[in-house]
Amino acid sequence: MIMLRSRLPLLALALLASTAACSSEKSTPPPVAAAPSPTTSATPAPVLTDGTLPADADKQGYLNSFARCTADERLVLLVGQKSTSTKPFGGFPAGDNRIVVCENKAGVRVMRANAAYLRPDPIEGTFFTFTANSQQFVADGMKIDLAHSTVTITDDPKRPDLSSRSFTLSEYWSAVY
Repeated sequence: MIMLRSRLPLLALALLASTAACSSEKSTPPPVAAAPSPTTSATPAPVLTDGTLPADADKQGYLNSFARCTADERLVLLVGQKSTSTKPFGGFPAGDNRIVVCENKAGVRVMRANAAYLRPDPIEGTFFTFTANSQQFVADGMKIDLAHSTVTITDDPKRPDLSSRSFTLSEYWSAVY
């Protein structure tokens, strides 16, 4: 034990000397990889969709129809029912029913429709709410529920004899934003 104590100062000096010798050597730091430059694209990502646009529609809605979005809006939903009859049905005029939902840059949605089944004149409605499987709009006192396979109209003040009516869709297209 005495022998170890007498050699301890020598061991400490040797350790200091080797540390000093190692630290005086210049070492080169490992190379640092440059961060990859971010990639940018002038082409926006494609919009995911559900369904197929009909031949008489484009990215703004139905061609030659009130059921279209303006240049400042994007199409988010397009639904329709092609009529094969020229005779009125249940007191409603015959004809195609075309409905689009458009969204402006602020995220406000509007519904536009040419729907003979609803009214002879074009209809524009304001967004009311989302449900579990549809979007609802209010137009001229009636509530319009747009689901994947049907459109349901309730509380039409111009048709108080009918509290609710629906029609089945033959066309459906939806953007997934």
